[in-house]
Amino acid sequence: MRTFILTAGLCVLVGLVLVGTAPEALADDICGCCGQPVKAKPAKCPECKPYPCCECTKPKKPKCPPKYNNRRFLENWRPCLCVPYCEKGDWSDRLKAMRLTKRGNIWVDVGGQVRFRFESFNNVGFSQPNDDSWMLARVRLHTDIHFGDHLRVFIEGIYADQVENRVLPGGPRAIDINQGDLQNAFVEAKGPVFGCYEAGVYGGRRELQFGKQRLVSPLDWANTRRTFDGAGVWAKRGEHHVDAFISWPVVVRRNQLDEWFVGDRLFWGLNYKNTRLTCVTWEGYFYTLNDNRNATSQDRYTVGGLVYGKIPNTRFNYEAEGAYQFGHVPGDTISAGMFSGVFGWSPCIAWTPRFELGLDYASGDPNGSPTQAGTFNPLFDLAHKYLGHADLIARKNLLAGQVAMHLHPTSKLTLSVWWHAFFRANTADAAYRVPGAVLRAAGGNTSRDIGSEIDLMLKYKVDRHWTVAFEYAHFFTGDFINQTGPSADTDFWWVGATGTF
Repeated sequence: MRTFILTAGLCVLVGLVLVGTAPEALADDICGCCGQPVKAKPAKCPECKPYPCCECTKPKKPKCPPKYNNRRFLENWRPCLCVPYCEKGDWSDRLKAMRLTKRGNIWVDVGGQVRFRFESFNNVGFSQPNDDSWMLARVRLHTDIHFGDHLRVFIEGIYADQVENRVLPGGPRAIDINQGDLQNAFVEAKGPVFGCYEAGVYGGRRELQFGKQRLVSPLDWANTRRTFDGAGVWAKRGEHHVDAFISWPVVVRRNQLDEWFVGDRLFWGLNYKNTRLTCVTWEGYFYTLNDNRNATSQDRYTVGGLVYGKIPNTRFNYEAEGAYQFGHVPGDTISAGMFSGVFGWSPCIAWTPRFELGLDYASGDPNGSPTQAGTFNPLFDLAHKYLGHADLIARKNLLAGQVAMHLHPTSKLTLSVWWHAFFRANTADAAYRVPGAVLRAAGGNTSRDIGSEIDLMLKYKVDRHWTVAFEYAHFFTGDFINQTGPSADTDFWWVGATGTF
């Protein structure tokens, strides 16, 4: 409790500093020339042009300041070394690209993030009444030290906690609490190789993220975030980018420091990305999961690919990903697969809307075998982004459809609506919940209909640092849930604020 109070105090202190240093920015932007507040204006009907024909991509000139990245160690603050300290108008930029030597060959940047979120569930587990609410708080702080152009040390700490004790049995979720630990801590060396490639090698604790996060993600929605101990190499030249890694998923210990390079799971693989053309990006990957835990021993290999981009001379874009898994589980041979597709349209009208149609398929076991040899394993995915924000359904034995709409009434306000429909891909297999456990066993029930969900979100970008959001989700139970146990509809809502610097 004492540790939590200290951390909560730190959260509040950092929040006050963020807010207090730029009070006008909470309502409006600040003009970079005159320093006066600029009123937020409603979004006007844009002057749009169709997506151009495909052409080779051109290198982008690094910007100062760069955009914040989901993985903070990917931000490039080097261009800001040339900006004098007194000319850095934003207080947080003064913590970036700080010279430790006169010539600037050793420099450092400091950053972090605070996040608060209040969550409330009604009819948890489809039981009525069965309600619960809690507050989550998370603090991340990092420092990135560069020694010339070829060596860096990146260290990021995290503190994640829950304010109220949960009313329902089982206590806090595994993803809610990590009372002080290292999220990222690695050494990286990089430089030119063979005269034309830029390459790097790293070792330590580092978050992994590939593609659209359907299979490998830091899981930012969680209060704790996912990370890995291991090593890796990368190389890039123009449009080509290759990553190879070997890692052990970090097991969170709530009240102690997480152990290093331990566990019964080894995750390694290779990812290739090609960005040659402006209208299409494609990736190919091969991942291996060696899981020696007694209950789920397996050697699972995943091979797949992803392609996304824009259709030339239209306002349409697309995204498609497919993967196949093979390997061995005790007494059986793995054969499973998945496919996801999204088709989007961004018409040139007021409020700059975007409409999406999506389809997700993940195989189930045709024999309903306990080994789940035919059930797709989503590895280390971000289901929250694709399969409903109530996080009730996992990418296993699933056929799901999605319709979405995103509107921008003003330049800072976004209104999003999603509708999902969930079905079992194979009636002999169970329905699964996040993060992959059985939601409801098959039990001889032949219905495919798991249910449907509607999500409504309002997000307001206060300024460059702060974002506030509110969301409501309602899950309508389908025939399969109705016929296999408690079946009350479930409500979930949350409100939160995130500050990044």
